[in-house]
Amino acid sequence: MTTIKDIANRAGVSTTTVSNVIHGKTKKVSPATIELIEKLIQEMGYVQKLGLNVLNNTSSRMIALVIHAHRKYENSIISDPFYGKIIGFIEEKLQMQGYYIMLYSTDDVNKVFHTVMAWNIDGVVALSFSRNDCNKIWSLIHKPVISIDAYGSSQGSTFVTNIGLDDFTGGSRMIEYILGCGYHDIFVCATSDYGIDQTRWNGAREMFARLTEKNSSKKIRFINIGETTLTRESFYQQLIRRIPFPQKTAVFFLSDFYAIEAISYLATRGVCIPADIGIAGFDDITYARLTVPRLTTIHQDMEKKAELAVSELLKAIENPAAYTGKEALLDVILIARDSI
Repeated sequence: MTTIKDIANRAGVSTTTVSNVIHGKTKKVSPATIELIEKLIQEMGYVQKLGLNVLNNTSSRMIALVIHAHRKYENSIISDPFYGKIIGFIEEKLQMQGYYIMLYSTDDVNKVFHTVMAWNIDGVVALSFSRNDCNKIWSLIHKPVISIDAYGSSQGSTFVTNIGLDDFTGGSRMIEYILGCGYHDIFVCATSDYGIDQTRWNGAREMFARLTEKNSSKKIRFINIGETTLTRESFYQQLIRRIPFPQKTAVFFLSDFYAIEAISYLATRGVCIPADIGIAGFDDITYARLTVPRLTTIHQDMEKKAELAVSELLKAIENPAAYTGKEALLDVILIARDSI
């Protein structure tokens, strides 16, 4: 197996110079030497022993991608189209920069704390954690931490950048659209009443209050549909039993996954959407345009979210002393299709 020493001997340079080129530390290396070393790496079939870097104190090129799995997934969290897509984008963009990901998901944040301390990682991307938990991850490892969709308030200063979405506006825009389509009553449904679901619900509720008269008979109601298929199907059955509704009614799911599940369940039992009941979602995952009818939803740019997260992470890795955390919220777009 080719070693760094073999390449150094062929190139007529020190092993330190070869190591610096391999790890991208080329400020003091001439372009000609860089080109020669890279050519020899290819010709001699050198493969970097990343495992050793993970065990010692050098840069491992390893990024921990940790996910706080609030819901009890019946399979892997990657089976959720939202998480699957954003994980794929993050991995792709990190690989382009020569980094690798270590994926870890759990509903126990203490396990996350232990995991990030146990490995020699260069940084962390944290999905769906509270801001305080993200700050704790940083305090434990003192390495760059970028959060995606962090929720809650932060106690004290933070070195963590959050890449989020304008969830409040997303909730309000959908309610404005639903009411504009002539709906009278609206159910807003999610599997939790905290985090980004709460923010989306707050936007929906505020817009409903703004657009309806004080003594209006129109109603909006939040329903926690539960984390299991059984509890959600119980809710869908309740909807079927109430058809025809006395007033034009819509259900706004705060996740496309459950909106699509509802469309499938209701349609196979003879419910006509949107004639009998309107259905809307949030996120605009790939399957949203494949349902029958196609799902009306709120679009978020998941690739842009991943791109920003990786960009900020690399900035923090390259110059940790100068890096300070910030908040970046991406815009949302209403996608009007056929289910409302």
